[in-house]
Amino acid sequence: MAGNTNRGQIDPGSNIGISPITDDIGTSSINWGGKSPIEYIQYLMGDSVFDLFGDKMLNDAFERAFIETSGLILDDIILENLNGSNSFSSTSQSAYGAAGFTDNYPKRILKVVRQNTTDEDSDGTDQYYYDARKIQNIDSEAINPNSIYYENDPFNPAWYIATDAGINIIPKNSSSHPTGKVYYMSYPKFGVGAEIDSNQTHDLGEKSGNQNFSLISSNNENEIFYGIPLEARQLIYLSTALNLVEGYLSNHIQDDEDIELVQLLKAQYEMLVNLKSKEVVVVQAKFGEGNPIQEMQK
Repeated sequence: MAGNTNRGQIDPGSNIGISPITDDIGTSSINWGGKSPIEYIQYLMGDSVFDLFGDKMLNDAFERAFIETSGLILDDIILENLNGSNSFSSTSQSAYGAAGFTDNYPKRILKVVRQNTTDEDSDGTDQYYYDARKIQNIDSEAINPNSIYYENDPFNPAWYIATDAGINIIPKNSSSHPTGKVYYMSYPKFGVGAEIDSNQTHDLGEKSGNQNFSLISSNNENEIFYGIPLEARQLIYLSTALNLVEGYLSNHIQDDEDIELVQLLKAQYEMLVNLKSKEVVVVQAKFGEGNPIQEMQK
């Protein structure tokens, strides 16, 4: 539909640059043709298969692909790739990000820091942020002064998920909760933008005009990839296409009229599985555990 999708439109992308290969879609180094992400999915799947899927299926397939791929990437690398997004919360309240911060729309907590106070500092002048460790706090035992689990070192702080799904940083100041910052990435959710939840990393609400995957143009492709290195985007695209084909096959009731389509989908499935497997190896080696550069930095 006009205004709600890029499906069926002629070159809805930005036309930035001219691709030497007509099937290259998008603005990144993996698909630099100046066209929209949905057209890259169309290229991966072929027209006869692509036309089977509506916006909800496209949205769900991308959201699941993003979660799966981001799970292969280390926190530090995700954090480095969050430039331009709303991905930290700074407050002196007891629950950073407020109640429901971690469960209304799930978030991956990448880094938590606590600011020391002047009375905690050695000369009473400088205040610095110190990295906090994640702990499991059960029945408030970590903040019980009579417990062996009590955390009271401001230079070795800790954090935990509070019972209201906010985040607490300890130890407390002498009379109040400490100032801290929580760096996070929420997972993309189409139809949810800043007008609904200000703590969303990816602004995919109606006000942004990005409420469906099919509406993402090449100009705003980055909006759906905050946190993901450029070289890992190809894996998300492949996983999205595979999720679509897999979902259709798992829900398909075969009859005589559908045999040819099922055979086509199965062939497409095998091709996408092979391509995805190769990309998983690349992404894990470069951005995941075992990356030699990351190991040297430990």
